[in-house]
Amino acid sequence: MHGHPVFVAQHATATCCRGCLLKWHGIDKGRPLSDDEQAYAVRVIMAWVDKDMENDR
Repeated sequence: MHGHPVFVAQHATATCCRGCLLKWHGIDKGRPLSDDEQAYAVRVIMAWVDKDMENDR
């Protein structure tokens, strides 16, 4: 997959859309994400980015 690293990470971690957040992370649709849910998604994405960067070294 090509594109911005965060875009790739969102798809790799199933944080790309509300459907994936529900299916894979149990975060309900139909309402704004809470601060904790936003922070969780960012942590998941950044963990993937960090691991991907390690693999590229």
